[in-house]
Amino acid sequence: MNFLQYKYNKLIGELREYPDCFEYIIIKNYENAFNFQRTECIQMDRCFVQVIKSGPSYEMISFIFFKDDWTVSEILHFLSEHRIEMFRPITEPFDIQHVSEILDAKLFNQHPLVLYKKGKRRIWLDPNMLDEVTELYEQYNKINYTGLATEIDKDKFHIDYFE
Repeated sequence: MNFLQYKYNKLIGELREYPDCFEYIIIKNYENAFNFQRTECIQMDRCFVQVIKSGPSYEMISFIFFKDDWTVSEILHFLSEHRIEMFRPITEPFDIQHVSEILDAKLFNQHPLVLYKKGKRRIWLDPNMLDEVTELYEQYNKINYTGLATEIDKDKFHIDYFE
């Protein structure tokens, strides 16, 4: 097994399958770790970040990939080459390290959300230049019925190992 296969196997272990989408879990067992009524989904390029309100701030709990737009191989490749980060509310420019390029950035309840391709550069981002999208996305809150989720069967999918 080469390194890429090892990395993909590790990533696929964090995927859940639903009838219409795949969910990549960031916080394991989030359903029981937090007391929340709903999640909110914010689109970042072609996927969605799922967040919950935890005290005064928000926590990123998972990424949603709709089956109409993504295959398992594409999801694994995306996750190995990209990062999505949610930062604490901030008004001063801040730097993001290990970046090749920023693909999408916005504010959700004053929290900068940034999708970037991994790389070797450091990029400064001014949150005052980002669009606040809270009102747009609060209407897209999602209730997760995690009982519908199943673990991904690695043998069920053909996985292309992109280089």
